[in-house]
Amino acid sequence: MTTRTPSRVAATIDINHLRIGDFYQATTQAGEISVGEYLGIEVTYGDWRIILRGRSCTGSIAVDALASVYGAAA
Repeated sequence: MTTRTPSRVAATIDINHLRIGDFYQATTQAGEISVGEYLGIEVTYGDWRIILRGRSCTGSIAVDALASVYGAAA
């Protein structure tokens, strides 16, 4: 008998703990890492994204693409 492995796409990251102005490290399922100040959420055409402002740019990361989000030192 084989076991079913749940799809990672079906899982969601709990982003309720994020606080505007705090710094976080976000890692995507593809292994990309972004570190920056959390500015909030934007929703475009039903696609929820977190906004992180780093030293050189501001990034918008799809919540569905997130693997993890951790607090980071400033």
